[in-house]
Amino acid sequence: MKLPNIVILTILFLGSCKPDTISSNFKQILSLNEYTIVMFIAPDCPLCHSLSTPFSELDKEYSNIQSIGVISGNYYSPMEINNFATETKFKPAIFRDYTHQIARQLNATVTPEFYLLNAKGEILYQGMMDDRIEHLGSYKQQWKNNYLADAIQLINEGQLPKIKKTNPIGCSLEY
Repeated sequence: MKLPNIVILTILFLGSCKPDTISSNFKQILSLNEYTIVMFIAPDCPLCHSLSTPFSELDKEYSNIQSIGVISGNYYSPMEINNFATETKFKPAIFRDYTHQIARQLNATVTPEFYLLNAKGEILYQGMMDDRIEHLGSYKQQWKNNYLADAIQLINEGQLPKIKKTNPIGCSLEY
């Protein structure tokens, strides 16, 4: 009788354990700037192809904020990643999250999913870039909410983002 209880407690304990810190390499990158915007990407996700150029434009527009693309897992070869960056004109550096540690730490669920982080790795905004995507396969021709750009603008004005989280729509991030 005692054995199943111990097994269940062990599973619950191990399942709830997360590293307390973001990986040291990623943390070093974050510490280079006061703020960083992150886009979780997957080279085979059509939405990543659609939103990579606008993300690169944000990188160009807000030069005081570091921009990074993150690819979680080891599903994509360097050639696939290079082709993606070339085809989409993706300008920010791409960080490989081979063990999904960054995705888990930030609770990323889809690609593309966007984050605004401070130098300590704290999440200031998480979710969609804007509201152009209603659901998978449905795009708006015009959209009114620019969630990520608004969050960046408020940070640049010394304020915290008013909207801290939106529900991202995209391709499932595979763990």
